[in-house]
Amino acid sequence: MVDRYADMAIVIVLVVFFLVATVRILEGLFRSFHSFFFLKRQEEVDDELTLSSSRNITALFIYPAALFAVSPSPRIFAFLLIGSIAYLAVKYGFMAILDYVNRTAAFKFIGRMGINYLISASAMLFLARINIWFSALCIIPAIMYLIMEAKVVFKNNFSVFFYILYLCTLELLPAVLLFRLFV
Repeated sequence: MVDRYADMAIVIVLVVFFLVATVRILEGLFRSFHSFFFLKRQEEVDDELTLSSSRNITALFIYPAALFAVSPSPRIFAFLLIGSIAYLAVKYGFMAILDYVNRTAAFKFIGRMGINYLISASAMLFLARINIWFSALCIIPAIMYLIMEAKVVFKNNFSVFFYILYLCTLELLPAVLLFRLFV
């Protein structure tokens, strides 16, 4: 009975948020998918304040909605949402440290660019509720994120060793640790 009320409350919050921010959410979806393959378009979205805020609002809506759609219970939904927020906070903290040490803004840009791919993966994960094969498509935004991430790293004259070290510590290690935690 409690799960039913919690589900209803989550749905109401998501619907109200969608109704209030419909224009921004739709613009953010369009811009995120429009800049999916091109680094230059992602830089344009990042440079314009209204587009980047639309992207952020879209991520604030679609990621929890996708998690809710695939979560079997409100407790698992809450655990996944809080765990994701904690992971992203730690990751962005380490990215800020890397930017400070290397005197660049490349990693902050990579973090903001990752929001575009989070939106794309969340949309596909949301569609997985309709058909399970859509969940396999979530690998496409992950691969595109890694490709664009490599372009940004190499554009800022970092070495291949540095990029591999970055991938292992900030991208792969948390995923492996989460996998080991649940399996």
